[in-house]
Amino acid sequence: MARASAFLLAAGFGSRLRPLTLARPKPLLPMCGAPMLDHVLAHVRHHGHEHVLVNAHHLWRQVAAWAEQRGVALQVELPDILGTGGGLKAAEEQLADVFVVVNGDILSDVDLTALAAAVPVGGAAMALRADPVLGERAPVDADEEGVVVRMREFAGTPGIGISGTHFTGIHAADRAVLTDVPEGFACIVRSAYTVRLPERRIRSIRHAGRWVDIGTPADYLDANLAVLDGSLATALDVWTLGEGRVGERWVGPGARVDGSLVHSIVGADAVVPEGARLTDCVVWDGATVPSGDHHRVVFFDGGALQVGATG
Repeated sequence: MARASAFLLAAGFGSRLRPLTLARPKPLLPMCGAPMLDHVLAHVRHHGHEHVLVNAHHLWRQVAAWAEQRGVALQVELPDILGTGGGLKAAEEQLADVFVVVNGDILSDVDLTALAAAVPVGGAAMALRADPVLGERAPVDADEEGVVVRMREFAGTPGIGISGTHFTGIHAADRAVLTDVPEGFACIVRSAYTVRLPERRIRSIRHAGRWVDIGTPADYLDANLAVLDGSLATALDVWTLGEGRVGERWVGPGARVDGSLVHSIVGADAVVPEGARLTDCVVWDGATVPSGDHHRVVFFDGGALQVGATG
């Protein structure tokens, strides 16, 4: 069996997205009609990664069903979740000599080919992004040669490097780094990368393109609407999965829409009855919307969540 050259992180609890993540794992929340993991998988396969491994813990059976349908290998972490390092350590024998790691809840166009090419022998490469808030709160800096010289408070010399960059969570590594990851729960940055940083074996690429972290219900709703608008392009063409018009509506197959839709998304087999008026809403597949006016509401499995505006 071929070893996986891409590892998708999908084991987390998504606590800040509750109650949505009580119904489905965070990476399986629908994004304009398709699970976020579908968008991520399209991204890694665009960069030539055909052999993919996904990990699972919270509501793991749903991730298992998704993986089976997509031809993706599965690692279930039970009884305990293993973290970003422990999950990779557990998968060590299934990983290629150089592999990329991509979050199942982040939509981006990070150049995974360039990232893998930047990995030094026995080391790793991190995709860094400039951001005035995250770069100050959680700085990860590289020097002029692209070598990481500081990783937050974990390792390195403060004040050296490119100011204002942070770790996107997307990285690539030589499988040899996993020798420095302990068994059980572990963080890859605090363990293996902290060890390799003084050896100048943690390199980086700068990412200036798309990067959206789906952390809160507002982030989730806004990202859906951005995909609908076309301002957040992903590797998956959502218009092959449903019908409608960019910036106006996306409606999945089998949905019944008798009510009014303005700038909204309705999943497959969902029902929007006459008398329901939706503006800036997301309706999950199979959900039924009650009559009335609804603005910035996510209708999910068995419930509805009013979402405040960001900012």
